[in-house]
Amino acid sequence: MTRALYLVHGWGFDASFWAPMLAHLPDVNVQVVDCGYFGPEQRPALPQTPYLAVGHSAGSLALLGQDLPGCEGLVFFNGFPRFTTAPDFPDGTPERVLTRMRARLKRDPAAVLYDFRALCGTDAPFPGTPDVDALDRGLDALQTLECRPQTANWKDRLHWMTGTDDPFGAAKAGFATPGERVEGGHLLPLTHPGLCAGFVRRWLNDPR
Repeated sequence: MTRALYLVHGWGFDASFWAPMLAHLPDVNVQVVDCGYFGPEQRPALPQTPYLAVGHSAGSLALLGQDLPGCEGLVFFNGFPRFTTAPDFPDGTPERVLTRMRARLKRDPAAVLYDFRALCGTDAPFPGTPDVDALDRGLDALQTLECRPQTANWKDRLHWMTGTDDPFGAAKAGFATPGERVEGGHLLPLTHPGLCAGFVRRWLNDPR
C-alpha cells in the first residue's frame, strides 16, 4: 500500500494550497513542492518509498514533464496535458491570452494575480509578495509545454478529477483516460477538500 505523496500546486498559489485536503490525510507522508511564486522555491527530493504524484492545474503539467522514479501513479485535480489551444486541441486557452498576461505581469503583478485568482474562484489574500520572475516562468510553461504524449505512458495509472464549472477549457476537458467530473470549479482541493482526499486515498490503497 502506497503511503506517500509528492504534491505540486498550480500557478498563482503556493504550498499552503494543499493544507485543507491534507488535513483529511493525517496518516500519509507528504512532500510538498512550492514553486516560489510568493517566497523561496522549495523542491523536496522525491520520496524514497513508493508514492503518488499529485498535481493541481499547472502542477499536473509540471509532473507530466519530469521524471518520477518510484512513482506508482498520478492523481490530478483540474489538470491538463497542455494549456494553450492547438489545431488538435480546441479546448485550450488562446496563446495570446498568456502573452498579454506576461506583459501585464511586469507592469502590475498584483492585478494579474487578483484577476486570475478571482476567475479561479477565490479572493483570499496573497500568501506573500509576488515574485514576478517565478510567475513569468510559470506562465511560460503554461504557454509552451505539450505533455499529451507523456499521458500515454501512464495509461491506467493516471487518475483525474475536474469540475463541471471549471472556467478553463483545458482543465474542464480532463484527459483521454477515464476520470471523474464533479460539481465545482477550478479549485477542487480547496472547495472540496474531503472529496479530493477521498479520491487520493482510493488510489493510495490501489494505485492502478
